[in-house]
Amino acid sequence: MIHKRKKIVIITTSVVGVILLVFWLTGLLGLWIDGMRYVVGNTDKYIFEEGHMVDGEYSVDIDLSDLQSKVGKELFNDGTHKIYVNWVHNSGNKNTGAYEIGFRSSGHYSLTGASLVSGTQHLMIDESSFTSEVTAKMKSTYKGETYDVFYTGSSGINFRDGDEFSFSLFPHNAYDTNEISLDEKGVVEVTVTNLYKNMWRKK
Repeated sequence: MIHKRKKIVIITTSVVGVILLVFWLTGLLGLWIDGMRYVVGNTDKYIFEEGHMVDGEYSVDIDLSDLQSKVGKELFNDGTHKIYVNWVHNSGNKNTGAYEIGFRSSGHYSLTGASLVSGTQHLMIDESSFTSEVTAKMKSTYKGETYDVFYTGSSGINFRDGDEFSFSLFPHNAYDTNEISLDEKGVVEVTVTNLYKNMWRKK
């Protein structure tokens, strides 16, 4: 009985080992663990393909009296790629950005490659170094006034399916002239342009 159990354990262990080996050799294990990061970082097997700007203007309304109400709201969705509101916050200090909005980009990945529509263009410097450039621009319209706002941050491919980028909701001078306070209650419409489609393919 003990011998039979040992035999079952050995067979089971061997089968699991073979499956894991196949997953590792084919790349499925890396893809399952790291998602898009596996494709982007694996420069031996994948290359950056020429991407392109995405035409159009994409808008979402933000209720300043309830900053969490639009978290998860989609800004962009082409059926494969999505960009949605990840967070909205007010630091309470104009010197640290005051009102800001963060977006999450979610793309597609597989063993044949990956693609991601984002406010950021991802670039490879060499086989072990990467950088990024923000391409997106954003305007906010509030109480009849339209403002050009500035980007406040972006990330690399830090998530299994994409990245994130953020903007201020209002420019610094709007606070300086008291057009905008640190306790607004209205609805602001943000409009994003110059999105970029990043692409990677298997060599």
